[in-house]
This record gives sequence, structure tokens and C-alpha cells, in this order.
Amino acid sequence: MGPVVHSDIDLVESASPTNVEEYRALTSGAGLIDRTDVGRLEISGEDAIDLLNRLSTNELATLEVGSGAATVLTTNKGRIVDLLHVHRGEVALSVFTSPGNQNRVAEWIDFYTFVEDVEVEDKSIETAMLSVGGPGSASLLDMLTDGQASLLRVFERLNADIAGVQSEVFRSDFLGSTSYDIVVQASNKDMLSALLIEKGAVAVGANTIEAVRVERGIPAFGNELTEDYNPHEANLVHHVSFSKGCYIGQEVIARLQTYKKVSKFLVGLRWDGEGPTAGSFLSHDGKRMGVVTSSARLPLNGQVVGLGYVRKDFVDEGMTVTDESGNEVRIKVLV
Repeated sequence: MGPVVHSDIDLVESASPTNVEEYRALTSGAGLIDRTDVGRLEISGEDAIDLLNRLSTNELATLEVGSGAATVLTTNKGRIVDLLHVHRGEVALSVFTSPGNQNRVAEWIDFYTFVEDVEVEDKSIETAMLSVGGPGSASLLDMLTDGQASLLRVFERLNADIAGVQSEVFRSDFLGSTSYDIVVQASNKDMLSALLIEKGAVAVGANTIEAVRVERGIPAFGNELTEDYNPHEANLVHHVSFSKGCYIGQEVIARLQTYKKVSKFLVGLRWDGEGPTAGSFLSHDGKRMGVVTSSARLPLNGQVVGLGYVRKDFVDEGMTVTDESGNEVRIKVLV
């Protein structure tokens, strides 16, 4: 994704100058995000990769050291427990969970561990995660990694010495464009943050991150990723292998694929006026056909955008529905 240029006439009076600067950093520069709330598990043992492969949707058994993949942990009904980023190291797997969900994921893995040689350690407290995202993030990190960051493909990792700090750099593209996660000991977080800002990154707050996430149609845990939905509905089918062996929930997910039984899909939403809060229902001709899961206001033009699940008959680009206040909502197809 190339740089996006916005002129000052796009700004609205209600937009915070700070949010505008942050938004531009994530969309045309390099934004710095503190993602220490992301769960970080280290899973080791001879059976670690095999067990996780049997518990989640993607093909993990063939991962080489230094590579990784996103995979969905699902229930026996094919519903979403969490979206994981799994990276294979020489000794152990680094597994990133959704914010605050590491305990549940660890317990889920333990529940299905019987005689396997598997050990799960929670590294979330002793480490920190800083992320750099945006079109300029690769060149910024190249200055600190001797040009190695831009060589990484999605989900690949490298060990780097950044200003004397041992760092693990993962390319995750978690906001839909080039982005990297840097994991260091918690005591080094402030120093690394200051260094990244010195090199040109702009610190980005939660509201701006949410606006970019929603605008780009990226589902989040607790909003779009819950046990109410399955990977087909959440547009996560690209993280599902239909050729590997069995995993928890595989039969349900495969049947939905084979018989085209998916009844609703995650879509983007756009309002001309004020948007409703998450949980508000959407309707068409007086009949309920969907629900809003997230909404946010864009810093540059003030438009309200959202995400929501709607019945498949209404997944049509430009389709107009109404919210509970009678406001018109346009649907944007995400896949």
C-alpha cells in the first residue's frame, strides 16, 4: 500500500489535531502503538506444534523456523475462541493472543493436553510489545535493524539488537498494511518507545487506532470475534486450511464451506450522519437483518464508519439499510 496524501481541506472542525496527526502517521507515515496488552505465550515441547495444529484452523505443522501464520482457535461448534498469531522459533512457539485473552487460550490448550509433551508459559507481564505501523514503518525499522526489517514477509520474525536492547521483531500487518511488532523485556519499553519517536514514529492513541481498524474492516476480539460467530462469517476463511487433517470444529467449518450454509457475513458500514453504538440493530423494509459490532468517527472528514454482521442476502456493495434511529447506512463488502 502506497502513501496516502490528504489535503488540509479534508479536516473537519470537530477533528482533534492530535488525532489527525496520528491518523496520517498510520496511513501515510509510521505510527507507534503500545500493544503490551496483547497476550504473549511461549509454547514449548516436542508436541507443541502438532497440538496447536490439531486445535486450530490453519496449517501449522509445515511452518519453518522463523516463519509463522495466523490461525483461529475454534470450539467444537466451529465458533471463534480467538485469532492467534503463531511464530515458530528454534526452541519454542511464540503465540500472540487477543488483548487480555492469554489465560483463556492457555487454559484451552491445557484442556486438550493429555500425554503430549507441551508446556505453556505466559510471558505477557515480563515483556512489552511496541508496534510500528504504516507505509513508513519498514524504512524506519530498517534504520535500527541494519536493513533487515523490510526483508521480512508477513508473519516472519528476526532477532535484533536495537540500541543495545535484545529485541524480537515480528511482521504482523495487524492493521491491514505494513506493520511490525517488537517484543522486549518490560524494563526496556520506555527507552525503545523514546528511540522510535526520535527516529520519526508518531505515538498513536486508542481512538485513532480504532478508527483505522474499523475503516479497514479488521475484526477485533470481543466485538466481531466472539463465540457468536464462525471464521466464515468473520471473513477469516483465509486463515483456514481445508486440506489438512482434523482439528477442533473442523467438521462444522468444512460443512459450511461445502454446502454454502453461511447465513451472515461481516461487512463495513458507513453513515452520512451520527452512527449508533455497538449492539444496535439494522433493518431493511422494517425487518431486522443485522447488528452493528463497532463504530468510529474518521479524523479527517468526520464520517462515521462501522462494522457489523448482516444476513447474506444484504451483502451487496452500496446496499442501503437503516439503523434503529432511522438513519440510512450504506454497506461496504469486505471480501
